[in-house]
Amino acid sequence: MPRFLSRAGTHIDDLERQLARVGSAGNDDGSDNHEEIEEEEYSDSHSTSQPAETSALLSSKKSADAPASYNSLSSPSLRPKRRRFRRRVSADAPRKLGTWDGVFMPVMLSIWGILVFVRMGYFISQVGIIGTVGAFVGGYTITTMTTLSISAISTNGTVKGGGPYYMLSRSLGPEFGGSIGLMFYAGTLLAGVLNDVAFVEPLLNNFGQDIGDVAQVFPEGKWWCILYNSVLLIFCTIVCLTGAQMFAKASTALSTLIIAATVSIFVSFCIQTPFVHKEKHIRYTSWSMATFKENLWPDLAPIAEGKPAETLGTVFGVLFPACVGIMAGASMSSNLRKPGKSIPKGTLLAVFITFFLYIGVATMLGATTHRSTLRQNFNVLQEINVVPLLIPIGAITTSVTSTLSGLLSSASIMQAIAKDDLFGFLRPFKRVDRSDNPVNAIILTYVISQLALFAGDINAVAPYTTMFNLIMFGFVNLACLVLKLAASVNFRPTFHYFKA
Repeated sequence: MPRFLSRAGTHIDDLERQLARVGSAGNDDGSDNHEEIEEEEYSDSHSTSQPAETSALLSSKKSADAPASYNSLSSPSLRPKRRRFRRRVSADAPRKLGTWDGVFMPVMLSIWGILVFVRMGYFISQVGIIGTVGAFVGGYTITTMTTLSISAISTNGTVKGGGPYYMLSRSLGPEFGGSIGLMFYAGTLLAGVLNDVAFVEPLLNNFGQDIGDVAQVFPEGKWWCILYNSVLLIFCTIVCLTGAQMFAKASTALSTLIIAATVSIFVSFCIQTPFVHKEKHIRYTSWSMATFKENLWPDLAPIAEGKPAETLGTVFGVLFPACVGIMAGASMSSNLRKPGKSIPKGTLLAVFITFFLYIGVATMLGATTHRSTLRQNFNVLQEINVVPLLIPIGAITTSVTSTLSGLLSSASIMQAIAKDDLFGFLRPFKRVDRSDNPVNAIILTYVISQLALFAGDINAVAPYTTMFNLIMFGFVNLACLVLKLAASVNFRPTFHYFKA
């Protein structure tokens, strides 16, 4: 019995030492790109660290009861050696993104898209300040509710690649996730295509051979527009193929131009003096209560001769894509250091900031510009700007960043769907490179986006973008509601504003 107690004490002490060493090895942050293997011998202090009772029993019975083999093995020189493994972080592993560059900037640049530069006058001229603000409030109510649902689902355990698809498929099962995963893919892809299509308007308004204000360089026409859109799409595809790190760097660098253009809009409303430009149908009154009252209420009319008058539904269909883009951060979950923390924080912050920016621009534009100008010249923000060239630069830049975000986010969703083997024909698209970049999925997304470019018009693509994104947001909110009502044991989110 004493011999048994002695061995038990020794084994327990060995386990305690092993656990302590494993814990300390896990906290090491060495920079070597290999696994270091060390051999260490038991020290003479090993036996003295045993409990007092076990040591006493061992010393009293060792010479009489212990066999020769046990005594020989217990000598310090012949004790077995033990190996300790320290797992080092590989230097070749891709660097993960944080809240700022991985969530906030992609979401901010996706929401604050090109529509604010090329369609804000259209919104106010058709539905007035009241209708525009109301449409943004309605759109952002849907967006905010969906953001809260995403935040709850993203804090419910581990989040890997695929963003919203991965969250829902792991919470409700792969069958449900797979059935709506393709819807997520289509909605995110079309949001990027919409920004690519809109890229042509500021380009030709300033550099077109016939209507260019800055220089007459680029030929105009339908097929020329498709060519320009295709060149932008190819450029964005090449950037995405280089990896998420290049995407984050490009977004951060281009964001400075967008910020400068946005600041110039608000500064122009404050310091620009009234003027009239008959050739461009510009009638700028500066701050005027009469102008504000004139633009306050809806006045639906055709946007061109021979076409029917616009409706509230068609205007909202064009406006709602300006509220989407919240999936840009969640879709890059595989590239985030702490997705459960970064997705809620970065997405909510971007939603709140862009909402107040949209309301500010709509109110100021409606209070300073005559309605006839808003109806006849969609390029009005550039015409009334104190530094006109900043507006096309900002519009083209935001078109590039939003196209990049839509392309990479939708490819990540496709790769996650293919990885689950739910559809056999999608298996080739689960391949990734050494940096965990979905190469085949990016190429597939490029091909589909190229086909969608033949629609060739913002007002033609925007309603489909709205439809797919509304369905996508509805599924996310419905999934969160079902998980809440069912009181599922595997749904315990840690999001502060959600009570399971």
